[in-house]
Amino acid sequence: MLKMIDVLEQSLVQNFSNSLFSAAEHSEAQFHQDLRDMSDIDLANIVSVFFLNAQAADIAQHLDISAEALQNIQAGADLKAESLLPETAKIVAYCLAVETDALNRVEIADCLQDYPM
Repeated sequence: MLKMIDVLEQSLVQNFSNSLFSAAEHSEAQFHQDLRDMSDIDLANIVSVFFLNAQAADIAQHLDISAEALQNIQAGADLKAESLLPETAKIVAYCLAVETDALNRVEIADCLQDYPM
């Protein structure tokens, strides 16, 4: 399986991991800029890996990606377009979170323990 760490620049992966556990104000803008700076092929490879998952449509729904945006992405739309960049960022962030095992390191408040994730 293609590893995101192999595809992405090491600094992007490190910045992503660090940003999960720091203030979010600057992180989202920086992450979007990092995505704009990536090569189109690398970005397309990451998104294609996401769609190899049999549950990609369900995951996308849980990430609040609209069906229309998901269809556009699958149809080969410009992943860096302003209209799709937030959805592209969600997919890449999800892939990075899974690969870096970051989801298991996020602390969940006791009041949310019974909330499905």
